[in-house]
Amino acid sequence: MRKILDLNHETLDSYKACFVKNGIPKQTEIIKWQFFNNGLKNHVSLEFDENLKTIAAIYATFSVKFKIDDNIVIGSQSLDTITDVDYRGKGLFTKLANDVYQKANNNDVSFVYGFPNGNSIYGFEKKLDWTVLDPVPFLIKPLRSEYFTKRINFLKFLPNVNLTFTKKSKSKKYSTFEKIAFPDSVNILWSSFSKDIKVAVQRDKVYLDWRYLQKPLENYKIAHCYDLNNILKGFIVYSVKEKHEGRIGYIMELIYDLKYPEVSKELLQFAISEINMQKADCILSWCLDHSPNASAYKKEFFIKIPEKFKPIELHFGARCFVNELKGLVNNRKNWYLSYSDSDTV
Repeated sequence: MRKILDLNHETLDSYKACFVKNGIPKQTEIIKWQFFNNGLKNHVSLEFDENLKTIAAIYATFSVKFKIDDNIVIGSQSLDTITDVDYRGKGLFTKLANDVYQKANNNDVSFVYGFPNGNSIYGFEKKLDWTVLDPVPFLIKPLRSEYFTKRINFLKFLPNVNLTFTKKSKSKKYSTFEKIAFPDSVNILWSSFSKDIKVAVQRDKVYLDWRYLQKPLENYKIAHCYDLNNILKGFIVYSVKEKHEGRIGYIMELIYDLKYPEVSKELLQFAISEINMQKADCILSWCLDHSPNASAYKKEFFIKIPEKFKPIELHFGARCFVNELKGLVNNRKNWYLSYSDSDTV
């Protein structure tokens, strides 16, 4: 006999054990941060086998505030979807997803979105009625040649060459420095930056604090750019991780006063220089072509990643529960994305 349970402090260990059993390690601190500490009601369904006292399948979403045009609504990101190896082929993925969507819709969640991998995108599109908004907008800035040449047989003999010489120069107009905090003025900055963005996670101070300061087991770096009047003009969040068979830098977020495009150069060059000093092989970012900061990345020689070098197969999609919002949510050109939206970095 099986029944559906919610994720709570009593079922947390079983939730974690299901992933571990199926070869996907999970950390208790991250689960608590993701689902218990973000200040919103999250929706998770666990298929529980009462006879064997084990979790058979999981479908999980967590809620975030979204800017939709000029309004704030609740959206939910789909993640942590798994069916235990002993229970596959029984339709549990669809069953639990629909249960989660019903609960979310009943609690005023307007839509669900996420980044399914190559194995699951078919199920999201064909069984859960998602609109696919591909591709995930990977950008890359190569820093060291060996990370790429070792993947191509006839280039493996080439020496490891530094591919960037970006060095942060001293500015007479701005002061850029690292500080692991977000001042209240980030709210003003985001409001201005997002003026023409129609669909995006509301990147206000509450969200940024939760995403980057409160997330356990992480070491994000935050650099702020101020003008001579001590007014915040922009910030950048970045990190360096051992991933994808290399040492990878990530630009997690780049937000600045669009009236001063030179601020983006200040911030990007600061982060690139710091990441380069940490001997990273390349820098990754997510940025859609129509994003307000797309030209900033282009000027610093970030390029779209060729399929051969994409670190992982990810897809991007959404399902909207509110008819009036479908035209906005189901249009890729309305979205703003960055690595802030990734649950794996």
